Amino acid sequence: MVDALLSCTGKQWDTGAIMPGRVPVQSVLEALYRSRRLDSGPATLIDPWVFPDMPAAVERIHRSMQTGEHVCIFSDYDCDGITAATMLYRMFRRRGIEPMVRLPHRVRDGYGLSAAIVQELVHNDVHLLITADTGIASAAEIAMLYAHGIDTIVTDHHSAPAMQPDAIILHPALSPGYPIPYPSGAGVAYQLVRACEEATEWEGCATDAALAMVGTIADIVDLTGANRLIVQRGLAALRDLPASAPLRQLLASAHVQPDQATSTDIGFRIAPRINASGRMDDPIIALRGLMGDKTAIASLETLNRERQAETERCLRHAADTLPERREDMPPLIALADASFGHGIIGLIAGRLTEQTGRPSIIATIDEDMCIASLRSPAGYHITQALERHSNFLLRFGGHAQAAGCTLELQKWNALCTALHDDVCTHMDTRKLSPTLHIDACLEDGDISFDLLAALARMEPFGAGNPEPLFLMERAVLRNVRSVGTDGAHLQCTIGNTKAIGFRLGTYAHMCNQSLDIACRLGTDEWQGYKRPQIIIEDMRLPNASAENVCTARFRQAPNAPPSQIHP
Repeated sequence: MVDALLSCTGKQWDTGAIMPGRVPVQSVLEALYRSRRLDSGPATLIDPWVFPDMPAAVERIHRSMQTGEHVCIFSDYDCDGITAATMLYRMFRRRGIEPMVRLPHRVRDGYGLSAAIVQELVHNDVHLLITADTGIASAAEIAMLYAHGIDTIVTDHHSAPAMQPDAIILHPALSPGYPIPYPSGAGVAYQLVRACEEATEWEGCATDAALAMVGTIADIVDLTGANRLIVQRGLAALRDLPASAPLRQLLASAHVQPDQATSTDIGFRIAPRINASGRMDDPIIALRGLMGDKTAIASLETLNRERQAETERCLRHAADTLPERREDMPPLIALADASFGHGIIGLIAGRLTEQTGRPSIIATIDEDMCIASLRSPAGYHITQALERHSNFLLRFGGHAQAAGCTLELQKWNALCTALHDDVCTHMDTRKLSPTLHIDACLEDGDISFDLLAALARMEPFGAGNPEPLFLMERAVLRNVRSVGTDGAHLQCTIGNTKAIGFRLGTYAHMCNQSLDIACRLGTDEWQGYKRPQIIIEDMRLPNASAENVCTARFRQAPNAPPSQIHP
């Protein structure tokens, strides 16, 4: 059941999953554990030889190592691609081989292989190209490579077009025996490394397991089945790494304790730092950092702060273009602006879709071209929408809920009109409000370390296994105050438990009455002492109109500080 009442942040609350009657919270969590099939995943990682082309890939790589051929690793510029490329680079380096690594610059090169990059590889006398998290949509470019005598191994997981490259291909969707859910780009590269190292004593297995975990979380693939196991093993591997290991240094810079790291820490604190290099500068900085360059790790901190500030500036600008009233908001959020950075448009699109429940296309303008990033809510396949209107596009690619495209500026309005009509055709535009899916009712007396332990058993959380969300009805908030820079966050006490509401500081004025609270549970640690903490996601007045709750439902506080954004 989706409640018609909107909350202070403009969301609807889906309470249909709440069991009737007073059901113990831990019983609800046990039911969730079973319904999400968290106890039925594989006990071991998927056999890498399930890929039909894996024998050919391993043979070609081993031959290049034995004959001293010049090898190039080419990846995407995001965290998934960078971690995948790092694993492949480490594999060659373990054998004393220095391959060429070519990570595309988001602005200068754009996404994926291009004719210019092909000529660069030819000029550098490359004999074998291995792609990481890219390549499946580059049939023309790979044909050009083949014409110049360059073989290609494609490792990718993006949507495969009808015409695939003439290459050795490792792609889960093109491998009939590969079980769902499919891995990320880093997960595919990890399988290739595992196969190549099968006959060796793999000294770097902990680092590579951790890199595969980071890429898996960063790319928001379904964290059930084998992906869940990759993340569990990768988080455990972090604890086995020496303090001098590059990933441990990156964790330290983000103030994450390796023995307490969770998928949330990786997704919101580590992945954004790796992504910041490709968003704000050059992705090779992140690869150098993951290989142990301390200067590069320090640079990631600086770039991430710049990314946060620039994202917040662009979000405020984007919010100014949106109607105040939800009923006036179009089914598709579309905005093109030359001031938007190439590396920021995906974050803006993601946040706007999260806030409005609508598909979004956000573009930056570069002379006579538009480079756009798209996001969509569950149930609307944004890449398939681009396929239906590919006549407007020069290139495109992506997944079900995230995509990118390039087009001529003169075709921007026509594309937006076509996508608007597409949304109206393929979505129920009456149900476009963002929705919080609540799992169980919670009372202050339910909160305990035993309950936190039951929640920990369900980790790692992510796509396919979201962190449980609780409803506290008619909660009384005490000791309410705004905290953080410019009072951006809300701090209070509910019952005997401390609570924090990130980016909810502007609603402190409404907290002198009982409220329904949508929340998660976490742990607050101060001076070595741990205690449960309520993390408020949303609030609403019981049985009251949405307009009485908040009038500025879609806008963040104008002076809110930069916040962590999932890549």
